[in-house]
Amino acid sequence: MRRQRRAIALLAVVTLFSLVVFSLQAAQAAPAETEAIQQDNPAEATANITIDASAAGTAVNPYLLGTNVPSWLGTWRTENSTFINRTVAAGVTMVRVPGGSWSNYYDWSNCEQNGVCPWDWGVLTPTDFINFSQATGTELMYTVNQNGTAKEAAALVAFFNGSVNDNTVIGVDVQGHDWGTVAQWAQLRSNHGNSDPHPITYWEIGNEIYGGISGTDCSDYGWEEVWTCDGREYVNGIGSGGNRHEGYLEFRDEMKRIDPSIQVGAVGVAPQDSWNNWGNEVIEEAGDEMDFYVIHQYAYFTPPASYQEALAQPESSWSWIRDDYDDALEQYANGRNIPVAFTEHNLFSVQDQDNGQWMTRAVNMLFMADSIGQMAAHHFDIANQWDLANGQAGNGTDYGLLNADSYARSPQYYVFPLWSRFGSTMLPVTSSYNASNTLSVYAGRVDGSTVSLLAINKTGNAINATVQVNGVSGISGGLVDVVKANSLDSQSVTFNGVSNPNDSLSNAPSTSLNNPGNPLSYSFAPYSVTLLRLDTDGQAPTQSALSVGDTSVTEGNSGNSSATFTVSLSAASADPVTVDYATGDDSAKSGSDFTAVNGTLTFNPGQTSKTVDVSITGDEIDEGSSEKFNFTLSNGSVEVTDGQAVGTIQDDDTAALSIAPGPAVMEGDAGPIPAIFNVSLSTLAAFAVTVDYASGPSAGNAATAGSDYTAVNGTLTFDPGQTAKDITVMVMGDTQFEGVETFNVMLSNANPVAITTAVSVGRILNDDAASDFLFLPAIGRN
Repeated sequence: MRRQRRAIALLAVVTLFSLVVFSLQAAQAAPAETEAIQQDNPAEATANITIDASAAGTAVNPYLLGTNVPSWLGTWRTENSTFINRTVAAGVTMVRVPGGSWSNYYDWSNCEQNGVCPWDWGVLTPTDFINFSQATGTELMYTVNQNGTAKEAAALVAFFNGSVNDNTVIGVDVQGHDWGTVAQWAQLRSNHGNSDPHPITYWEIGNEIYGGISGTDCSDYGWEEVWTCDGREYVNGIGSGGNRHEGYLEFRDEMKRIDPSIQVGAVGVAPQDSWNNWGNEVIEEAGDEMDFYVIHQYAYFTPPASYQEALAQPESSWSWIRDDYDDALEQYANGRNIPVAFTEHNLFSVQDQDNGQWMTRAVNMLFMADSIGQMAAHHFDIANQWDLANGQAGNGTDYGLLNADSYARSPQYYVFPLWSRFGSTMLPVTSSYNASNTLSVYAGRVDGSTVSLLAINKTGNAINATVQVNGVSGISGGLVDVVKANSLDSQSVTFNGVSNPNDSLSNAPSTSLNNPGNPLSYSFAPYSVTLLRLDTDGQAPTQSALSVGDTSVTEGNSGNSSATFTVSLSAASADPVTVDYATGDDSAKSGSDFTAVNGTLTFNPGQTSKTVDVSITGDEIDEGSSEKFNFTLSNGSVEVTDGQAVGTIQDDDTAALSIAPGPAVMEGDAGPIPAIFNVSLSTLAAFAVTVDYASGPSAGNAATAGSDYTAVNGTLTFDPGQTAKDITVMVMGDTQFEGVETFNVMLSNANPVAITTAVSVGRILNDDAASDFLFLPAIGRN
C-alpha cells in the first residue's frame, strides 16, 4: 500500500505540473519568499463598517463553492466515511471530474465498461463519480476529452443523463464507431448500480487546450496532449473524414441533442489576448452559442515577495479579470452576457514552485476567503477550487482541502463552511479600513430577518469595529463563526475555538453574539475569517424544525418510477442537522409495490430542503384503488413537527371485461356440439371479478333455444390473477336443411369492473343438403 501511495503521489506531481496556467503575474520575475510580516495597528482606532440592508442586493451563486475530484484519488478515498463526511461538512456544492489534464486522455467508456482505465491502480470510473456525488449531495461537472469524438461525448451524456427507455440513436462517429442509442448507455449505468439518471448540467470541452504540446500556435513548453492551440480551430475543428478533429461547436451540438437542458462550456483564458489571442478567438467564434466560458485562475507561478502581497492580490485581480472579459464580450460577442466558470483556482499554478508550502498555511485560508468573496462581488458564476484532495508534492506542499492520506483538513478548508452559511444575496458594505492589507468585508442576506457579515483580518492584531446596519430597526442577537490562526505560516487553525473538530463540525458550533445592538461593537481576531449572522427583526434566531410532506406518483406498467418525499427544515441552521427516515407498509407492500428505504439525512448549514426517492415498481395489475405506504422521520437533532408522510401510488391500470366474437359451429346430424365463447379481462386484477351471462335470440335468422341450442345462463368468477374464462353453449344437430342460424351470448352485471363488449353472436352452420326431388302438378290424360 505504501508503494502504491508513493506512485500516486509521484504521478500527481507530474500531472499537476501540467495544470500550469500562467496568470498575469507569471510574467514577473520570481521574487524571493519572505517570512510573514506582522501588520501594525491601522491609523484608525476602530473600523467603521456600514451595511445597507435596505438594498435588493445581488445573487451569490452557490456554485462558487465548488472543488475538483481527480480520478486518481481512488474509491478507497471516495468511499471512506471520514472523507465523505468532511466533504459534506465543508458545504462544497459542485465537484469537477475527472481531473485536470487527465481529462484530455481519460477513456471513460473503456474504463466504465471493461475496467480498462488509463492506469490500473484504482482510477475512479464514471459510476464512482456518481456514487461520490450521491454520498456527498454535490453536483458533478464533467470535463470532456476533446481527443475523442462528439458522438462519444454524446454517449457520455446518455450514460449520466439518459433514460433506459430512450431509444434516441447516437450513431456512428467520424472514426466509424457506432455509439448505439441513449438506452444502451443508460442501461450500462443501471447495470452498475444506478438505475435512475444522475443528470450533469455543466460540461466543459477539454482542459487548458491552449497549452498543447503540438498543433497550431502551440508553445515549446506546452503540457496538454491535444491537437491545437488555436482558438478558432478549437471551436470549429480541423481535418475531414477519419482525420477529422471535431471542434467545440460539434461537441456541443451532439451533446445537447441527447439532453437539450445541459450547459456546455468552452475553454478560455485571462487575459483574453494571452496565449496567442486564444480568448478573443474563442469568444468571437463561439460567442453566439457558448453556454459558459471557462477560466483557470492561479494567482502565482512563483511566490511573491511576501505573504502580504499574496493577501492583497484578490482585491485587484478579480476586478481586472471582470473588466477584461466584459470588454471582450462587447467587442466579439455583441455584448452577450456569457457566464464564467473558474473551474480551477488556487494560490499557485505549479505546486513544485511552492517550496514554502504556502498553500498549506493560514495565508492561503485568508487568500481563499477573499478570492471567493471577490468572485461573488464581481458577479462570477461558478468556481472550483483545485482540489478536494490531491496528494502531497515532493516539496511538502498540497493543493487539497483534505490531505489525501490522513484526510486532515487544511486551513483553506474552513473557508468553505463559513461561506456556505453566508447567504444567497450580497449586500452593499463599506469599511474605513484598507481591504488589501488590513480588513476585507462582505455583507449578505441569509433570510428575511438575518444579515451576514464576513470579515477577513489580514493582520496580526485584533481589529475593533463598529458595525452599522442601515435599513433595520435593530440587531437583537446573532451567531458567530470564527476560523483563526496564530500566524500566517500556521498549518493548523481553530474553528469556533476547536483545533480538530469532528467530521461534521458539530462539536464546534456557532456561538451566540454578545451585547447585540445597532451599531454593533465587535473585535475581529488576528489572522481570522469571521462570519457574523445578525438577527435584525427583534426576535431570537429562529429555531429550526423538521417536517416531511406527502407525495403521489403514478406507478406505470413496467420498470421503476420514483416517489419523492421532500424533507424540510423550517429555517436554515448554523450547524448540521440530521434526521433518520424509513418507509413502512400500508396497503402498498415493500418488495412488490415499492422498495423499502431507510437512512439518515444531513442538512448542512444553510440548507433547508432534502429529498428522498423511493423506487416504485410498475405493473399491469388493476389494484382497484390507489395504494399507500408510510414515510417516517425519527431521531431528529432538532424538533420534528411533522414526521409522518404518506406515499400514494396511483393505479393506472383499469381492468375491463369483454366477450370475443362468437364461434361458428357445424351443427351435425345428431349429438350436441359445443360452441365456446371466450370472455377476457383486459389486465390482471388484484381482486375477484364477477359477471353474469345468458344466451338469447339474435336478429336475423335466429336459432331457436331448445331445438337448435341449449339455453344457458350463470355467473363467471375471475379470481385474482385470472384473465380468461369460457362460456359453453351446446348446439343440437339435425338433418333438416335450415340455412345459417344465429344466437347471442350476453354479459351483464359485471362487478366491480366495466364491460367493454357485452354481446357475442354464435353461428350455427347448416350441414344438411336441400331435397333432390322435383314435385310437379298432376297432368290429366285425354
